[in-house]
Amino acid sequence: SNNPKDVLKSMPANTIKHIEVITSPGAKYDAEGVGGILNIVTVGGGFEGYTATFRASGSNRGAGAGGYATIKSGKLTLTGNYNYNYNTTPKSYSNSFRENFDSEDQKYLESNSTSDYDGSFQYGNLEASYEIDTLRLLTASFGMYGGSNDNNSDGLTTMWNANRDVLAYQYGSLSDGSGSWYSMRGNVDYQRTSKKNKDRMITLSYKISTQPQNSDSYTKYRDIKDPFELEIIEKFLLNNSHSDGKTNTTEHTFQVDYTTPIGKLHTIEVGGKYIIRNNLSDNKLFEAKGATDDYEYNNDRSSKYKHMNDILAAYLGYTLRYKGFSFKPGVRYEYTAQDVKYLAGAIGPEADFSTNYNDFVPSVTMGIKIGKTQNLRGGYNMRIWRPGIWNLNPYFDDRNPMFISQGNSNLESEKSHSFNLSYSMFSMKFNVNVSLRHSFGNNGIERVSRLIGKGGEDFPGGHHAPEGALYSTYENIGKNRNTGLSLYANWNASPNTRIYLNGDGSYADIKSPAQGLHNYGWSASMYGGIQHTFPLKIRASLNAGGSTPYISLQGKGSGYYYYSLSVNRSFIKDRFTVSAYVSNIFEKYRSFNNTTIGENFLSKNSSRYPSRSFGVSLSYRIGELKASVKKAARSINNDDVKGGGGQGGQGGAN
Repeated sequence: SNNPKDVLKSMPANTIKHIEVITSPGAKYDAEGVGGILNIVTVGGGFEGYTATFRASGSNRGAGAGGYATIKSGKLTLTGNYNYNYNTTPKSYSNSFRENFDSEDQKYLESNSTSDYDGSFQYGNLEASYEIDTLRLLTASFGMYGGSNDNNSDGLTTMWNANRDVLAYQYGSLSDGSGSWYSMRGNVDYQRTSKKNKDRMITLSYKISTQPQNSDSYTKYRDIKDPFELEIIEKFLLNNSHSDGKTNTTEHTFQVDYTTPIGKLHTIEVGGKYIIRNNLSDNKLFEAKGATDDYEYNNDRSSKYKHMNDILAAYLGYTLRYKGFSFKPGVRYEYTAQDVKYLAGAIGPEADFSTNYNDFVPSVTMGIKIGKTQNLRGGYNMRIWRPGIWNLNPYFDDRNPMFISQGNSNLESEKSHSFNLSYSMFSMKFNVNVSLRHSFGNNGIERVSRLIGKGGEDFPGGHHAPEGALYSTYENIGKNRNTGLSLYANWNASPNTRIYLNGDGSYADIKSPAQGLHNYGWSASMYGGIQHTFPLKIRASLNAGGSTPYISLQGKGSGYYYYSLSVNRSFIKDRFTVSAYVSNIFEKYRSFNNTTIGENFLSKNSSRYPSRSFGVSLSYRIGELKASVKKAARSINNDDVKGGGGQGGQGGAN
């Protein structure tokens, strides 16, 4: 559910049959990075009626409102949820420094910019379940999230010689942009349980989703200085421009799952899945010649691209349970067919290509129950991440001529092997979970940057990168090893006090033999807090956490820390709740740094973003229904696309 807090608060303990914690999902789930599943199994009931909660909030960064409601009538249960937020932020600041090891005349590049942002965000979900009878269940849901934004930026780029006393060139830019992004999905599940054995069932599922994104921006150049007549206007394409970008990913998914026990000790599960995924990107760039605002379409700097991805999967799993011991091996087969077409722009149909992949994905998990409250688990999983549209899109984004980015449509799926061993202990007073893990992969999708040398460089489609430009793309070159230890502890010190801690430490070793790149190091993160209920039913929570810098193939990122305090009080038999919070109250801005090292350059980027936030929220609940929408035991969850993108490949992005 997208509202776990509201759902759990509305469910009395006697409606929960049992709670299942699945740390190793097994073969029936997609061969992707699922970290774990919390499965809350409820019992049936004769509940009728409704419940609804309405919220409103305001902060130094905007305001929002929303509501959540559940209605049950006979065999039909409906749940609806909608929230809308408007956000505005103070100006953000960023600067970058780059040193070119191979040049004395164009040695140091410095860029500074400011930006401001305001926009809206909304999300909503509608879920329904209909119990046809005690053996048949029909569920359906529809969900969406997304928003729109307006942003402006003002930047200045300067190139100096080795002594920083001679200006090689300089130019400024003004950008005004807007954009929108949405994700909409709908799915339906039919579950049939055997009359003879309630643990034998078949589930048929269908899901459709679409993720449209649109952007529109104008860039104007100013304060252009070219003392050595380097012709930077022509070489750097410093013409006022208008960028119109559209991307969309559409998916249709069909799935069937069947599980059956064999005797008292064994369970077999088998199933299949078919995904039809189409990625479309259409980026148009219009240029103005001279100082006019008459924009003309530039085919050489535009791109229309379609990436069709069909995925066929099947799995077979087996489970043995004997007293406190469980053994769960499984295997999954995935066939991927990719078809790439260039529809318009500088890259033409002659570059179209198709490719197929076959992957066998094994997994195995073992568990031992030690007494009534302790468990020891170990397992192996192979995982796959497919490149997203931002990784694949070949649009040559040179709107900032010294920071050029481009996707790579030849990327293959990233594969990772993971081993884990965990110990857990749960009691009324104290809960602890300790996990040791090791993972490795040999074809990781990594963002790779390099500095363009003297004379510039030509790229397919008639594109040109000038000397001194930093060009970034994605490649399957990462060989990574990661070993980590994580700890979670919760102590119910008293009926009114709870203390918790969550920490993680890991050592990463990343290399690309093909490019001679190698980086390694430790990183750690930790967060925790204390919750206490004071007299007059005033509840307070103090939280804090942070992380050391993360390791990447060509450098390292920035660490972070945070702290927050929240207080709330409920009235009218817990129907009306007032909450207030503060976060990072002692600092208005926070800096984030990133360092990238290449064969012939060193690049440092620093950004300052608004940090301080504070606000209040009100909520009011009506109705007394203590029920929730039932869920099919199996459903569709497509999470096989690599995350962390959204830049460097979408020419229309702001």
